[in-house]
Amino acid sequence: MIDPMLNAMRLFQAINREQPDQVPVFLPIESGFMAEFGGVPQREYHNDPRKMLECQARVQERFNGLSPLYTDFGVVTEAAAFCEIFWPEDDSPWAKPALKSIDEVDKLDVPDTKRDGLFPRITEYFEAMNDMAIERGLQAGVGNPRGPVGFGSLRGPVVLAALIRGISEFMIDMYDKPDKCHRLLEIATGTLLAYLDMQKKALGSLAAVFLCDDISGLLSPPLFKEFFLPYTARIFETHSDALTIYHCDSEMRNLTQFAPQTGGKAFHMGFMHDMAELKRTIGDKMCLIGNVPPVGVLMRDTPERVLRESRRCIEGAAGGGGFALSSGGVIDRGTPPENIDALIQATEKFGVY
Repeated sequence: MIDPMLNAMRLFQAINREQPDQVPVFLPIESGFMAEFGGVPQREYHNDPRKMLECQARVQERFNGLSPLYTDFGVVTEAAAFCEIFWPEDDSPWAKPALKSIDEVDKLDVPDTKRDGLFPRITEYFEAMNDMAIERGLQAGVGNPRGPVGFGSLRGPVVLAALIRGISEFMIDMYDKPDKCHRLLEIATGTLLAYLDMQKKALGSLAAVFLCDDISGLLSPPLFKEFFLPYTARIFETHSDALTIYHCDSEMRNLTQFAPQTGGKAFHMGFMHDMAELKRTIGDKMCLIGNVPPVGVLMRDTPERVLRESRRCIEGAAGGGGFALSSGGVIDRGTPPENIDALIQATEKFGVY
């Protein structure tokens, strides 16, 4: 099994478009998988830091430290400062849109991370989980001065704005009231930057920014350039010293050419994209991370198929470095552990430079 510290070093090299001695593996394991593997309902997982850490520790032990330890509230992490949150018994939380009309955006402002939404709870979880992790002797490939537990991924500006307004409604508003949408995106971007500042203060330094914005992949090229690129580029430019990763697993073949303009150092894309084509078109501008199908292959097929699909990705995009093997989307509940084993093994079997 791959050493997690060595894998982290390889991932650092790959994201900086260097060629390590072996292709690294990146495991974007979702809260549903964590809770299921730990044997608790997902609502309990999100609402008890001890259970959250225990579930993550079990997954980490199963995969030899290659999975992360982190505060995990999924897509509602930032939206909770604006929206009412639904906590299903055994599914991911979701946010109820806060704005009945985009005109109500004038009543909003950037929240206070010391007081509003889930931010105070996230800080409490960060401290409590690190204390427990240190007591247990847990480690992580990417640690920090406080301990092995970090923070979860960051939502992108478009997805956060869409959660606050409603996805379909925000899509229509971009045509009907673009100025109001820009106002909402300014608030969303300010919120995300404030959350990253909170993280940086708690961590001492910010090693990585994993920005997830699947809604951005649904935009037309003109809307993508107007409503997504400027705000995301601001976030990545502010934290350009970190490993900046843009995640979008929507079908966005008409948009991938713009991914380097986000300023991100790496692009984690959906399974529907051809890795060899992306290597030809944008592989000289940013690291590519992907993209074994997370449901059709990782969740529902055999380890042998996982190996074949992993080999396709490696042969298509690993040449010259700047590549990490991963799923083409998050790894969710119901994924057989032996299929994740095969994803890891593929880097050793096919990914040695």
